[in-house]
Amino acid sequence: MNGLNNRQFTRMNIRWAVQIDFESTQYRYFVENLSLSGFLVKEECGLAMGDICKITIKESALYTDAVIRAAGLIVRKTEQITAFEFIGMKLNSYCYLQASLLTKAIKPSDLVTEIVQSNIFSFDKDLVFNSARNFDRNEISILLDDLGL
Repeated sequence: MNGLNNRQFTRMNIRWAVQIDFESTQYRYFVENLSLSGFLVKEECGLAMGDICKITIKESALYTDAVIRAAGLIVRKTEQITAFEFIGMKLNSYCYLQASLLTKAIKPSDLVTEIVQSNIFSFDKDLVFNSARNFDRNEISILLDDLGL
């Protein structure tokens, strides 16, 4: 597990499959690193900074229904990478994200501290929102419903 390096959350080097849906186009890549707040792919996808998309992340080797489904925002982009921030997800996806990171962490206690001290997430019934961003919760909820949740 990488240190914080002035980042909000510890990043986990992980190679899981990700499908990114934007408008009528699907992009398929592999996650290079994952944290509680987002992930990075080593690809320059056809999206622009600030685009909001639907995200489905799955541990590639597993044939299971356990996936992380979220609404995401492109927050960084170069010719080599695209970084996404989670802006909303259902509670079950958030719990699966936490559990996945904890089971893969070298020092789970560091990650537990981040989870407990995190103040960027707000909870509304079965939805988890990134409260550091000012997005309409109803729009995010509709995006999440489109993911079939």
